[in-house]
Amino acid sequence: MRSLILSIFVSILLMPAVHAQEQSSSASSESSGSGAVVDIWTERAERAEGFSSQWSRFALVHSSWIAKWQKVRGKLLLHIDRCHDDVRSANRDTLLPVSLQCYRGQLLIERDALKNERDVIDQWPGLSAELKTAMLARIDALQGALQPIIDAIDAKVFTTLDAFRDVRENLRTQYRQPYWFAAAQVRNGTALTWLDALLLSLKSASEDTGFSEEVRQKITDALECYAIAEPFLIPSETIDSLESLRENLAKASGQIASCSPVLSEAQALQHSSSSSSSL
Repeated sequence: MRSLILSIFVSILLMPAVHAQEQSSSASSESSGSGAVVDIWTERAERAEGFSSQWSRFALVHSSWIAKWQKVRGKLLLHIDRCHDDVRSANRDTLLPVSLQCYRGQLLIERDALKNERDVIDQWPGLSAELKTAMLARIDALQGALQPIIDAIDAKVFTTLDAFRDVRENLRTQYRQPYWFAAAQVRNGTALTWLDALLLSLKSASEDTGFSEEVRQKITDALECYAIAEPFLIPSETIDSLESLRENLAKASGQIASCSPVLSEAQALQHSSSSSSSL
């Protein structure tokens, strides 16, 4: 059974590998003094409290949503490709109505996708109340902005391409960009909770005297490696751009990917130890 524990640790790493790696000096605070250790581990425990069991119950909802999202994404990309062809084929007289109908179709697809996303985010475990509330608010705002544009297209309100482009740009800056920013915060927040759950599991295993000293040391090495990624995911008021959030997630993902071999070594050592003891 003990050899299965490390396999579970590996399965926790859901984040994609990104070719980026950068260490942060703030990660070392967990070993800088007893006070810092208590604070860090208390914060991790609070963020990850009940997360594993909650995610197990949520996993089916999440996988179903991902499958739906992939279908919607394929439908949207196909629609956009067709619209590009239609717009290229349009003449001066038909360009505006063709563009409007293409955009209307895009908004309808997005509207339905946002409704599904809202239902899922409302159930999403491991998010702070602040992050969840912000994400739901951005979804609601974007949803609310789509329908008036659809209605305006149906009512033939737009009489020039410039008017249409102005509305499209306003939708992007006033509603899409805040939505994208909130979505990035949710991704980073989820990654942080996953990481904290992993760190807590590794800490427990590193203190388990049922493992050999060599295995426990290798687990500790893995813990220290993964902890380097944590500061990139912790929310900060200084991070106010989508690019910064994405960059931090990429750095954290790259660091996490670099730690997988260390954890695999611990698993291999434990497997070897278990095999030897059974002889």
